[in-house]
Amino acid sequence: MNIRWANLTDAAEIAKVHVESWQQSYKGIVEDDYLSQMSVKEREQRWKEWLMQKSHIVLVLEDQQKQLCGFISGGSIRSHHPFDSEIYAFYLLKAVQQKGHGTRMLKRFAEELLSIGKKSMIVWVLKENPSKQAYISLGGKKIEEEKITVGKQQLIEECLAWNDITFILTTSKNHTT
Repeated sequence: MNIRWANLTDAAEIAKVHVESWQQSYKGIVEDDYLSQMSVKEREQRWKEWLMQKSHIVLVLEDQQKQLCGFISGGSIRSHHPFDSEIYAFYLLKAVQQKGHGTRMLKRFAEELLSIGKKSMIVWVLKENPSKQAYISLGGKKIEEEKITVGKQQLIEECLAWNDITFILTTSKNHTT
């Protein structure tokens, strides 16, 4: 498995991973109607726009056949919190979860943030998402929660934070994403 910077030609595959990972990971958490109506084409257009901006970090995980099976994106914080960076999206296909790839991606992402002078970070995660344990085991601390609307459903999203992202680089953990 290889982690690399995304480029514009990855937009379609990132969109596919984005939709499939939601459908796989959020089944039973997010309404089936919402999940089944997610559009790869719509996401592809958004990803093309985001990748053209080059205003944030987007790393992808590819398998031995160079097929994308995960991605992480983020950059400067988008909220009022006293941290300087944020993970905007982080998704892996079910087939590659819990094999250490998510931890490797998060560590690489932290390295990229540090290289541009960022020192702290947040991520918003659905409260019911079992993958949030990976963030917690790498030092993420809950600082807030809020209600969000996904489709017609009200869900709770938690904000996890790291005051010092170098902690991610020095932590090894048994639970992997």
